Amino acid sequence: MVGYDLEDRAYCMELTYNYGLDDPSAYKPGTGLTEFGIFVPDVAAAKSAAQKLGYAEEEGCIVGPDKYRFRLFPMPSDRSEHFLYVMCRSGNLAKTVGFYKDVLGMSDVAVPELVPKRGSSMAAVSYTSKTHPHQREPVMLVWYEDGIKPQPTPWEGRHALGLDAEEIKALHARYQKEFPDKIMHQGDAGPISLQEKLGTLFIFIARDIDGYEMCYVSRETMLPAVVEAVTNYDGKALDWTARQSRIEKIAAAGKQVEELLSKHSVVLFSKEWCPFCKKAKNAFDSIEAKVFIKELENIDKKPIVEDPMAFQEYLAAKTNAGKSVPKGFIKGEFIGGGDDIVDLNKRGVLLEKCVAAGAAEKKVAEEAELKFFFNGSKVSKSEWAKCAV
Repeated sequence: MVGYDLEDRAYCMELTYNYGLDDPSAYKPGTGLTEFGIFVPDVAAAKSAAQKLGYAEEEGCIVGPDKYRFRLFPMPSDRSEHFLYVMCRSGNLAKTVGFYKDVLGMSDVAVPELVPKRGSSMAAVSYTSKTHPHQREPVMLVWYEDGIKPQPTPWEGRHALGLDAEEIKALHARYQKEFPDKIMHQGDAGPISLQEKLGTLFIFIARDIDGYEMCYVSRETMLPAVVEAVTNYDGKALDWTARQSRIEKIAAAGKQVEELLSKHSVVLFSKEWCPFCKKAKNAFDSIEAKVFIKELENIDKKPIVEDPMAFQEYLAAKTNAGKSVPKGFIKGEFIGGGDDIVDLNKRGVLLEKCVAAGAAEKKVAEEAELKFFFNGSKVSKSEWAKCAV
């Protein structure tokens, strides 16, 4: 985490090292995130430092190693927050602004004159200083519409918004009612609930109206926790040898993952004992898809591969969907976990994708209404055939 002050005071950026994906070219920039506007003490000195490090200036922005663009402005003497804005493309400016105001409670703000004009129309929204933990200046989101629909990729990352716990719960309930298809990660009956040392943390991940990823987290627990983490941080306590060993194991697992994805049309990473993995397997079985299943642990929860967690950490970095399994891929595209695959199957999408990948036959659709039972329990057709023998 980097910023000009502690996370409860200033806008911060979380820099994540994704094992095996450390080459900047591994992340293809999307068409949404455009630039960051930042105040610095000395613009000329900052640009000179960037140039010495080998970073070019394009259209007035410093372009960093990951292709993120930073537009620099001289820091006003009466301002504390260094970040001025984050600029993104909008597919429909009225809908975008409406979402951030109505759903997330932000307010209209004027686009500063020093912000370069883009597209046919621009608008800006932000929270107010009154809602800031220390009443500092808010960072604004600047949106522009130019007729191009934004297509965010993992390169865009996600914005994290700290709200009160009750606001997080209410927001999640609204997402479930109005935008259920945009929720990415949640708990069984609401936001994910994590018992931390300083209290209960409520969190869920979802997309906004344009497809940008958002992390909604309860700030009563999150903010004190991050302050404590920084206050008690001891770099000397890090075991760099163990860390390097871990990196090497994850990179090795990642190499195997990529080889499997390039070799097989449909791949499922699984554990034999996992009930959610069984759900995913049954979904593929029901359409008689040809799936390569990479088991990480056996039925007794013993490792089948050298280091199951190394695979899970690489897959988490690759998919941005946590460390759990199953994780399914069709033609290299991540299609989700157990519940996601079951849902795709119910909607007929799983069959369509497998047919397109050459891993299933379209005629199976004609048999979709047939039900197969063994000893009074419903089973997939392939399981029924095995039982019948």
